[in-house]
Amino acid sequence: MTHAETDPARTQLSIQKSEARGRRGMAATKHPAASAVAVEVLAAGGSAVDAAVAAAFAVGVVEPWNSGIGGGGYAVVAGPDHAHAAAFPMRSGSGAAPERYPLDGRGNVGAFLWAGVQDDANLHGYRAMAVPGAVAGLSALHQRHGRMPWRELVQPAVRLARGGFELGWYDSAYMTALAPAARRHPELHRRFYPGGEPPGSDHFEPARITQPELAASLEAVAEDGAEAFYRGDLAAEIARACADNGGVIQRADLAAYRARVSAPLQTSYRGVTVLVPGPGGAGPTTVQTLNLYEHFDAPAAGRVSVERLHAYLWSARLAFADRFHFMTDPERADAPWDALASKRYAAARAQAVDPAAAPDGYAPGDAWAYAAPEHAVQRLKSETSTTHLCTADADGTLVSLTNTLGGGWGAEVVAGDTGIVWNNGMMWFDPVPGRPNSIAPNRCGLNNMTPAVARSPDGRAMAVGASGGRRITNCVTQLIGYVFDHGLGAQAAVAAPRVDASTPWVTVDPRFGAETLEALRARGWDVRPPAIPGRSAFASPVLILRDADGGLGGGVDVFHSAAAQGL
Repeated sequence: MTHAETDPARTQLSIQKSEARGRRGMAATKHPAASAVAVEVLAAGGSAVDAAVAAAFAVGVVEPWNSGIGGGGYAVVAGPDHAHAAAFPMRSGSGAAPERYPLDGRGNVGAFLWAGVQDDANLHGYRAMAVPGAVAGLSALHQRHGRMPWRELVQPAVRLARGGFELGWYDSAYMTALAPAARRHPELHRRFYPGGEPPGSDHFEPARITQPELAASLEAVAEDGAEAFYRGDLAAEIARACADNGGVIQRADLAAYRARVSAPLQTSYRGVTVLVPGPGGAGPTTVQTLNLYEHFDAPAAGRVSVERLHAYLWSARLAFADRFHFMTDPERADAPWDALASKRYAAARAQAVDPAAAPDGYAPGDAWAYAAPEHAVQRLKSETSTTHLCTADADGTLVSLTNTLGGGWGAEVVAGDTGIVWNNGMMWFDPVPGRPNSIAPNRCGLNNMTPAVARSPDGRAMAVGASGGRRITNCVTQLIGYVFDHGLGAQAAVAAPRVDASTPWVTVDPRFGAETLEALRARGWDVRPPAIPGRSAFASPVLILRDADGGLGGGVDVFHSAAAQGL
């Protein structure tokens, strides 16, 4: 609770989590079982990357509606003498032609507010499926930074899939919320909703989910690595299921998939080095938001001041206007990538900020001028379903990794007999032809993932990221500010109230207090506080903070069953 909401005359509700502490290692994930797997790897001598790989496989088993080997993502790895970004997002299949997704006249559909498609074919079903990158990305990270054998890192996930796991309180509630989506596709419903209802909904005993088909698929990946998934028997079964059901993925699409490992996109924020993935995800938007926000003296204004919130909302809105105007697949279209992340462009864009009023429009800036010369919402599925995890080891390496299926239960398809829940990556593409992110074969669509690592000259360093769709980048940038502008620890930063400017209105945590909300409205902001300041309103983060003396703190979303564990 903040001071703005303290009223001794009334009962107050307080939901809190303690901060996990460690010195030899730390894991913060969206599920206790995945955090435990990561810490076991660290205790056995594995690197932070080993721990992240094992946790990513494990969390895909225990949160199969959010992530898994049928999805894709991004990661940042940063140690004392190295820094890399891995890109392994979903790609459209070679059959993803625009005419396969005819428009139906609706607007503002889904997480990206695109135009509507007949039968919502870009949101669920076989035409919504895109080629996943998770196995390729985890393999690429392991080849570069792993210490332990690949098989040993996949085996914990195999055991969880074969032996099963108990649903926690959050899992049960989330599966209940996703039940209508699962009912659209019998194979998914049969596997995860026996008897037609969410497991555990009719008794008080903890429900247990086993996934024997997924265990067999993971065992193949454990034995033969990415080859098994993209070119082996699994690829053949996936391609067959797509061909039999009108999908857009062919076996050659799987064989052609490659993850990318490169230098991260980097900026400085008040002297703090911030590392994120480059174009494709929301990394450039995160950098631009920080570059804009840096023009306001946030530390002096105070964390809960109206002036600070106003400046942050302006910064986020300007960055989002440019995001949707310029961002697209960096391999397929040119855009002023360097300029969008530059300090010069941010300084020019910051001139638009009115310190007393909200913007009356959201036009993009002229980023090309700073480039080198060569260069009404319909929620038809749940909020986007993604997982994030962070790991740290005793050698000073931090990993921030996001993996996603897209929407809740992804495409709502379990491919063939593999047990793999597939992504709905086609939701990332604009169904209207002729635009930067329009549907086309063999492309990566616009997505919102932005894992980050930030390092301060005083020796502090943090890994941070979130699930939550378009709200992710606002979440990550505010947590960076809470830690380095205002000195909050890992759990305090995660638990602190936030704002979000990624929608046509602005969402403001009611814990800031009624006076603050009214002051923002007086400046012209369309303020809409959520009933519960949880994941659906502000994204769901996890964070690891390394103190200047080497101690590690883990912070996780208060409104989620996420857990951190130290070593």
